[in-house]
This record gives sequence, C-alpha cells and structure tokens, in this order.
Amino acid sequence: MERKISVADLQKAVDNAYEAVKSLKEGEIDPRNTSAKANQFGIAVALPDGTVYKKGDVDVKVPMGAINKVALSTILFSQNKPLDLIKKSGACPMHKKGEKPVKPEGIHFSAHGIRAFSAVEPTGDPESKWNLYEGRMIDLAGSAPELDVDLYEKEKKNAPAIAKSLEDAGYYLYDDTALSIDLYQKSEAMKASAEQLALMGATIAADGVNAQGKIVFDGAITQNVVALMAAKGPHKINRPWLVATGLPAKASFGGTILGIIPGVMSVAVYGPELTPTGVSVKGLKAVISLMQELDISIFASAKPVFVK
Repeated sequence: MERKISVADLQKAVDNAYEAVKSLKEGEIDPRNTSAKANQFGIAVALPDGTVYKKGDVDVKVPMGAINKVALSTILFSQNKPLDLIKKSGACPMHKKGEKPVKPEGIHFSAHGIRAFSAVEPTGDPESKWNLYEGRMIDLAGSAPELDVDLYEKEKKNAPAIAKSLEDAGYYLYDDTALSIDLYQKSEAMKASAEQLALMGATIAADGVNAQGKIVFDGAITQNVVALMAAKGPHKINRPWLVATGLPAKASFGGTILGIIPGVMSVAVYGPELTPTGVSVKGLKAVISLMQELDISIFASAKPVFVK
C-alpha cells in the first residue's frame, strides 16, 4: 500500500519544522565542536534520487562523531554476514574479563566503535582500512567530508589512556589496539554538513546507489544498516525517540542527526546546542515536528511516495 505526498508538502513540512524551533535557546555546545556558532540551525531531507529539500544552515560542517558508524556499518555488513557480525560485536564472547571499559574523566570514546574499526579488513593495514572508510564516505555523500585536524590531534593525546582502559577491562579487539583507536578517533573528527549527511543517507535509502548512479554497496544490506541505527540510535538516551519520530537515526556531539527510511528518504538536521544526553535540542524537536506533520514512520504499513 502506498501513500502519495507532494514534494510541495514535503518542502512545507521542512519549512514549518524550521520555523517551529529556530528560536529555541536551550542546550550547550560540546567543547569539542569548536567551529560551531550558537543559533546555527538547518534541515535537509534527501530523496533516494538525490533530490534535496532544505532550509537554513545545511552547509555548515561539524564533526560526525557517532554518525561515523553509519558509513562504517555499510563496510562491515559488506564484509560479514549479519549473524557473524553480531557475534563479533557481542559483549559476552568478546570480553576476556567480562568488564565494561571505564572511561577516564573528561575522555570521550566508544569501545564498540573502536572494536568496529578493528574488525574491518584487511587486518594490520591502517592505510587500506582508512582508504576504504574514506572512500565509502565519499561514495555515499557524493563529496568528501574534511578532517578537523585540531580535534583529531587533541583526541590523539587521549589514546594511551583509552588503550589502558580497554586493556584493564580485557576488551577484545580484532586488530592492533593503537591502530584501531586512531582510526576511530580520526573518523569521529571528520566534518560533514547536514546536506552531505542527507545525501549519504539517501544513498543508503536507495539500496546503495548514489545520486550519480554508482552502486556503492549491495542493497541487500540496507535493512541491516538501518536496523542497527534503530537499535543504537538516539532512543538509547532519549527513549521516546522511535515512538515520536518513527525514524531510525544516529546523533553526533557536533549537533547533527541523521535518520533513514529505506526506499523513502533520509533526514539530516543540524543545531549545535545539545541536550544533557548529547543530542541536538533543535534537531530533536525539528525531526519530531517534520515526521509528525508528514505522518511518516518506518513502522507504518503504508509506504510514502513523493510526487510532483
């Protein structure tokens, strides 16, 4: 069953969501996001063909943070069968001591993110791993994100403390610890705009075919990539998220949120001020406004189709 929505109504919903939250003055900018300015805000919605409907500051590039795992998951699911990857990522068989790594005060990292980079093939070859990841980001977005060198260099200073935390917990990695931490930190420091993220999501929504017609990955894994986003997205820290939005998503300390509904669209929002749980204040409310006005949810039986 299909439900037709005009692209004019889509742009109207984008405009309305923007106007509804643009004046909010809540939240704090993460200290790591040094290039951000208060009151910046933008919304971009991209359809599977690469058409973008947008409003506001959608060209501001900020660190991708945890959104790095979206591009990374397309690589991991391409290199592993879903059940094999679940086994690799699972805590129980992977911990030597069964302990969760303790984060030293003031140091931010994702142990699962580090393990994910360690699992990328080829093992022991950081240059090939990085080229694969960077190339995948470019193919997904159609343009190259850029490295925040200052952020990367600052985060690298924390690498020894992170390595000790992983070692103390007996946290299992599939490659060299220093190598895996470095790739993880570098990926989090890559900067992308909301429009770039929307196009990245659109490629995934289009079963791995980007706006230039290039096949980036096997479309069969799209469902796995989006399922992982639903399992590990903002609902982990903002529990009503999936009920309110119906949108599998990932969020970054840079103030961006990326959500994807396969075959339908991707949504990317940017607002640097964060909630206490680390999600963009404006972005969170804008996505709720947008999705509820369009009445779209990944859990709905009717598939939306946008028409002119």
